[in-house]
Amino acid sequence: MTLRLSPLLDVAALHGAFAARRRLHIPGVLAPEPAEALTAAMEAFDGWKVSVSAGGEAFELPLAGRVAAEPGKQAWIDQARVDGDQPRMQYIFDTRRLDLEPVDAPGDAVGEVLAFLNSTGFIAFVRGVTGDDRIDFADAQATRYRPGHVLTGHDDASAGKNRLYAYVLNLTRDWRADWGGVLAFEGADGHIEAGFAPAFNALNLFAVPMRHAVTQVASFAPRDRLSITGWLRSRQPVGPQA
Repeated sequence: MTLRLSPLLDVAALHGAFAARRRLHIPGVLAPEPAEALTAAMEAFDGWKVSVSAGGEAFELPLAGRVAAEPGKQAWIDQARVDGDQPRMQYIFDTRRLDLEPVDAPGDAVGEVLAFLNSTGFIAFVRGVTGDDRIDFADAQATRYRPGHVLTGHDDASAGKNRLYAYVLNLTRDWRADWGGVLAFEGADGHIEAGFAPAFNALNLFAVPMRHAVTQVASFAPRDRLSITGWLRSRQPVGPQA
C-alpha cells in the first residue's frame, strides 16, 4: 500500500480557513483506498503499549490484547488514576511509537506512516495550509484511546523540540461526540472554545502553543479512538516556545 493525499484537497482554501484560528479540521485528507487500508491496520494491530503519566506514576508497559503482557503488572494499569487537583499534563492511552520502531518490525500500513508524513508531498501540503516554510519534518506515534483513557490540558510547548504545529490524523470510524475523546481547545475564559470529535480520515492541525486536551473516553464507548499524532517541527530554533 502507498499512502497518498486526496487529489480533491484545495490547499488555497484550506490556508485561508487555517489562518482564521490557527487550527483546522480537514476531512477526507487521504485518498479513500489508503485511508481504509491504514485504518484496518490500526484496528488489527496487537502490539500496543499502555503509556501512563498520571497521579504521580509514570510507566509504559507492553499489552497482550487489552491487558498487561506481564500479568503481575496489570494492577499498575488498573490503579492508574489522573489526579484532578494537579495542573500539569497527565495521560493514559495506548501507543505505538513509530519513531522508535525497529528496522525489522513487521511491515504493515501503519509502519509506512512516518515516511509518508516526511515525504516531499506531505511536507509541501502542510506548508501550504499553514503558510509556514519552516516545517522540516514530522514525528509520529499511533495512539489508541480506550474507555477511561484521557489526556489533560497542556499547550505542547517543549524546550528544544522546535515544534511548530501539532497534528492528529483521525482514523476512527462512526464515532459520537458523547463518547468523549474530543480534541478540546480551551479559551482564555476557561470555557471550551472549540472541539474536534474523533472522525474517519480527517486531519486536525493546530499551532503550538495552543492549550488543549483530549477528553476522557466514556465508559460506555463501544469502540476505540484511533489516530496518528505528533508534531510538525523545524530543524532550527523557533523562539521562546522551542
